[in-house]
Amino acid sequence: METRLQLDKQLGDLYQLILKMGALVEEALNKSIEALKNDDEELAKSVIEGDDLIDAIHMQVEDQSTQIIALEQPVATDLRELITATKIGADLERIGDHARHIARVVKSLPTDLVSASLPNIEKMAGIGISMVHDALTAYVDQDAEKARSVALRDDEIDDAHKRLYQDLVAIMRNRPEWIEYGVKLMFLNRYLERLGDHVTNICEWVIFAKTGDHVELNK
Repeated sequence: METRLQLDKQLGDLYQLILKMGALVEEALNKSIEALKNDDEELAKSVIEGDDLIDAIHMQVEDQSTQIIALEQPVATDLRELITATKIGADLERIGDHARHIARVVKSLPTDLVSASLPNIEKMAGIGISMVHDALTAYVDQDAEKARSVALRDDEIDDAHKRLYQDLVAIMRNRPEWIEYGVKLMFLNRYLERLGDHVTNICEWVIFAKTGDHVELNK
């Protein structure tokens, strides 16, 4: 009984680390888009600097999971939860990287170009941030059906991604002097599209933790 209580506590601590990572990632994404929208270099700098904490928590998740597996020898459901925690931690770390990449382009783009691209950028970011939040809720609740419904919203991000890509191609064709900046926004567009992919991965791992099944969502 004592061993079980100890393992439950360690798993609970791991859950809290994942939730802390998720909250920091959501904050970083919100700040990076806000910094881009308002040309706020200081806010962008805070996102870049804050990524170190996300990385540190990710390493903590990895270390604690490894330690539990080595010392507690978990089986079945517990082992699936540990594997899921490490996988979700990795995807959250990558999303944090994307927020940092977005922050790095602030102050390097013409205001008019940013303004023209903002509707699709904000749409992708808004959907992606809500997906992160809801996927983590599904993780905590061990709700496989919610995870499936969250992953479906990736199609909306993909649609906005395609529209922004087409808009940027047209802009660069008409304004050759903006090609360098358009390419930077192409990368930003890709980062936001990848956000949806990473959340879909998280949803797949939530389903694995609950059911033991490996699924591919949004093929």
